[in-house]
Amino acid sequence: MLRQKSPQVVISVIVTLVVIVVIISGLAHAVIQLNARVAALNPSNGTQQVAAPPTSAPANGQLLAVEGRQIVDAHHHPVTLIGAARFSLEYTCHGDGHFQLADFQAMRSWGMNAVRIPLSSAFWRNLDNRCPDYEATVLSAVGNAEAAGLYVILTLQWNAPFGLPQDSIHGGAQCPLPDATNDVKFWQDLAEIYQDDQRVLFDIYSEPNNIDWSTWANGGTISSNCSLYSSVQTYTAIGMPALAMKIRAIAPSNIIIVSGIGYGYDLSGINASNMVPSTNILYGTHPFNHTVVQQPSDWPRAFGIPAQTIPVIATEFGSYDCATSYIAPEISYFEQLHISFLAWAWTTGACTVPSLLANWSGTPSTPYGAYIQQQMRAQAGLG
Repeated sequence: MLRQKSPQVVISVIVTLVVIVVIISGLAHAVIQLNARVAALNPSNGTQQVAAPPTSAPANGQLLAVEGRQIVDAHHHPVTLIGAARFSLEYTCHGDGHFQLADFQAMRSWGMNAVRIPLSSAFWRNLDNRCPDYEATVLSAVGNAEAAGLYVILTLQWNAPFGLPQDSIHGGAQCPLPDATNDVKFWQDLAEIYQDDQRVLFDIYSEPNNIDWSTWANGGTISSNCSLYSSVQTYTAIGMPALAMKIRAIAPSNIIIVSGIGYGYDLSGINASNMVPSTNILYGTHPFNHTVVQQPSDWPRAFGIPAQTIPVIATEFGSYDCATSYIAPEISYFEQLHISFLAWAWTTGACTVPSLLANWSGTPSTPYGAYIQQQMRAQAGLG
């Protein structure tokens, strides 16, 4: 004989069923929304190979974090990121076409485990409606890189705080700091997209330039021609720590990279008063041989001594003479410091780029690319 349930029990059962229905409906809605976003972002020009949307599974089965001065995996084993920049999306709406799976697989064959992709916030916000599918192009590039087993470092390389007509064509310029509106929105968008994907690292502004440490830390009013425009313009910049914290508020787990002054080279002014107060932070340096300042004798001051107390990564390095006399001691110094390093740049062309490739199939330039390839393969244990 069935016992009649009390009203309290009946109500409890009904509430439980309602909660289950709501959860199932919510999951269905989330799946529909994700599928709609992927469909809407499918590039119309047919040149991009669209990969699956990002997931929480990391490249090579490793979740990255920063512990002390090191990058570590989920088992707390040290990880060294070695890779190269794959540029052109900072100044061309659709890039140069070499963001396909095969391109990133060629990078893997060199022993690389990371790629750095410079971007434009002007293209991202579709300034003057000239680049409506830029977001799709970026998502496709990231998906292809991840499918090849690479970690992806996204960096804001060119910004456009003035919204000038040429910005929508050329992607903007390298202004001294990110602006407090458009560039903040750019990073909030990316943080929302990749907040559950620790294969993606956020390099928040590639090369802060022509500013002092106080402006780097606090932002403020900046007047500049951004080394490109015909006249000086004025805008309100956000400080690097504040921008990092806005990203962290959305993406609690992704590693954030914060570059120093002097076009991202100098980390000597990082101290307790201006460090980003958060976990999973790296500090980026860009040593090249194109200035008198960035010579080996200055490396300890600029980033070697700081690397003894803060986690440092060389997010760009290279030599503009196609020789190895600069990069050989440079890579050796990175290894001595136990820091990650990414070469400039995975492209073909002249020494003045400088270019790692003789052709897009992955054949290295000589001797520049060949030497870096050798060092990277050795780091990866490929001989």
